[in-house]
Amino acid sequence: MENDRQVLADEPKPVSPKELPDYRPVSSAATISLFVGLFAMLAAVLVADVGIATFIGVAILGLLIGLRGLSSIKRYDMAGLGFARAGLGLSVLALFTGAGVHLYESMTEVPEGSVLITYAALQPKGGEMIPDSAKALDGKKVFIKGYMYPGDQTKGIKEFVLCRDNGTCCFGGQPKLTDMIQVQLKEPLTVDFHSGLRHIAGNFKVEQSIGPSSVGTVLYKLEADYAR
Repeated sequence: MENDRQVLADEPKPVSPKELPDYRPVSSAATISLFVGLFAMLAAVLVADVGIATFIGVAILGLLIGLRGLSSIKRYDMAGLGFARAGLGLSVLALFTGAGVHLYESMTEVPEGSVLITYAALQPKGGEMIPDSAKALDGKKVFIKGYMYPGDQTKGIKEFVLCRDNGTCCFGGQPKLTDMIQVQLKEPLTVDFHSGLRHIAGNFKVEQSIGPSSVGTVLYKLEADYAR
């Protein structure tokens, strides 16, 4: 009889539903929004390298994912509210931070005595390969941003082709003639290969030549004394 009582005493007691832990799945969107928000902050600080379009795209993506996380938490009674709020907050903060950094860079990035130009001034117009807007820059000191076309050399580079975008650079395509500038760095300036945005300043020339890195003919040349 005592053994039977002992067995009964050892048997687990039924658990009331109220005693069960309140488990709720964590919203995956909320978790992802936190990581995207952190990446957006990094892109905001490095906006000069990654480009404003990339920075804005990442920040907006973080906002959208964060809002989706909040919606799923409310709709399906899920956990992760803190993650979603943090992701949204970081993405909003990244927008303001990146805008401030970009504004500061825009105000201070152009070296003294240089004229800020874009590749738009180098594009064909009226049936002429080299437009008047490009000819007007011949011999002037300019400042332009672009991407290095990858070549065989990665360290201590003295000459390279600067391209309008990194699409052709990253995937080995052939850039348009008017989307390339042959850059020659003045002594003692050298650079290492960098896939991000480059800031170059120097004397601009309309001069046809054979560019490095097997890109063929290049119409424009820049004798640079500033590279970042």
